[in-house]
Amino acid sequence: MTAQLKQHAQQMLTGKRWLLAGLLILFVVLNGIPQSFAPPVDPEAVPTAADTGLTFLSLLLTLLIAPLAIGWSWLVLSVSRGDKPAVSTLFEPFKTGYVKHVLAPFFMGLFIFLWSLLLVIPGIIKSFSYSLTYYILRDQPELSALEAITESRRMMDGHKMDAFKLVLSFIGWFLLGVITLGIGFLYVYPYFTTTYATFYDSLRKAEQPQTNHVGTDFEQGF
Repeated sequence: MTAQLKQHAQQMLTGKRWLLAGLLILFVVLNGIPQSFAPPVDPEAVPTAADTGLTFLSLLLTLLIAPLAIGWSWLVLSVSRGDKPAVSTLFEPFKTGYVKHVLAPFFMGLFIFLWSLLLVIPGIIKSFSYSLTYYILRDQPELSALEAITESRRMMDGHKMDAFKLVLSFIGWFLLGVITLGIGFLYVYPYFTTTYATFYDSLRKAEQPQTNHVGTDFEQGF
């Protein structure tokens, strides 16, 4: 299954790699803006009021541009479906359902953090459980952030090991990215994320239409 997903991604990326590499650079630069406001970390220094203000500003900006991550997922999902990459897709989550697209990564991060407090392994497992959320928000825009997270949990039930094996198959590629001081990721990251988007589509197409179960207030998301 993994080989087929990767082969499909490679086919869909043909002729689009340079454009995706350019969009990835834009994505990384924009995501780096909040960090540019953060003060230098010095464990021995006493934080000043200015440092506290800059830290708060950095965190606020990180939250405000969170939909960019969703935009990248939508971008590679469109590529995996045979469409041409478009800059507008990267910013689409800012135009529709902005608050929901801020809440989705916030809740995902919060839930993964809470599960990680138990041990590292539960946090990793839950990160796989929630990993389809951004794609679901594209295909089912009527769902809320928590409902999309819950739907991701449902779709990943019984498939988390498949996802783990898929990620594991890219370890060598990730090492190549590190060895090349990050330059290799211009090739590797679009390849990996397009393959994972293809993985989502494979699960989606394998399912029979069924009524969404959004669960109780406690069940949703967490």
